[in-house]
Amino acid sequence: MGNKGFLFIFNQAAGKKKKADINALVLDRASKAGLNKDDIFLVYSTSKASSQFLIDRFSEKYQDGVVVACGGDGTVHSIGNLMIDTALTFAILPLGTGNDLYTGLYGNRSVKDQIDHIFKGKTSETDAIYIPELDLYTMNILSVGADANVVFQANDFKEKHKFLQKYAYMASIPKALQAGTAFDIRLTARKEGAELMLMDGPYILAALCNGVMYGGGFKINPDGQVNDGLLELVYVKTMPMNKIWTALYKFFAGNHEDLAELDNVLCDEVIYASKDGSPMVLNCDGEIYQLPIFTCHVKKHAYKRII
Repeated sequence: MGNKGFLFIFNQAAGKKKKADINALVLDRASKAGLNKDDIFLVYSTSKASSQFLIDRFSEKYQDGVVVACGGDGTVHSIGNLMIDTALTFAILPLGTGNDLYTGLYGNRSVKDQIDHIFKGKTSETDAIYIPELDLYTMNILSVGADANVVFQANDFKEKHKFLQKYAYMASIPKALQAGTAFDIRLTARKEGAELMLMDGPYILAALCNGVMYGGGFKINPDGQVNDGLLELVYVKTMPMNKIWTALYKFFAGNHEDLAELDNVLCDEVIYASKDGSPMVLNCDGEIYQLPIFTCHVKKHAYKRII
C-alpha cells in the first residue's frame, strides 16, 4: 500500500488497558501485513474538536490515509461526520457497547479480522443522511417516536449504571412506553422530487434508515443498502399496548413486514414536522436532539469506507 497512514482515534472512555491491548494487536497485525509502524498512529480524543485537529494534522501528511473510529456508535457518529467529502478513508473498530452500524455493515467480524481488512485497504463509497437544520450527518438511522424516547432514557440509564451499559436499551423500553406511544407527526416523503403517499398518523415511530439496525440490534431495515442513493422510511401507526411488545420482538428478529400498522417507502428526502409545533425528540445514531421540524436528504457516496 506504499506510504499510507493509519490514524486510530480512541474515545477516552475506552480505558488505558483496552487501548493498550488494541495497540498491541494493531501493531502485530501491521507487522504481519508488512506495514511501517511509523505510519500508524494510535491516539485518544476527548471531543469532536479534538478529533478534527488530529484528522487535520494527519491529512497534511497522508492525503489518502485511513481514519479509524475506535469505540461505539457515538464515537462512529462523531468521527464519521468529519469524514464527509474528504479524500480520507473511514473505518470502524468496535469497542463500545453500541455497535449497530458496525454489525449492520460487517456482521460478526472480529476486531482482529477488521484490523486485517483495514490494512488490506479495500473500500466502498457509502451514503449518509444529511439534516441541514443541524448541519449534521447520520451514518446509520435516525428516528422520532417511542424508539427515540427509548434512546433518550437509555442515555440516562448509561450515566447512572456504568457497568450495565449493554442492557441500557432494553431496560429503558418500559419507561419510554409509559411516556407515550402516539406521536402526532406530519411526514412528507419524496423520491426524485415526487411526493409519496403515506399512511396518516399518529405514529408510534418513524425511522429513516440508511443502515440495517439500531437500538442494540433492532433490525428495522433488514435489506438496507448503504450505497444506492436511497433511504428507507419505516413508520408504524400507533397500536394498543398489548400489540407493542409483540411488534418489538418482531423488530428485533427482523421479521416485522407483516405488521398491518407498518409501512415503508424508498425515498431520497423526508420532512418531519410536529403538528402542534412542539419540539420532537430526534435520535441520530444514538445522539439526541430536539426540533419542531427538520428535513433529511440522502447524500449519495458521502464518504469512502473500508469493506
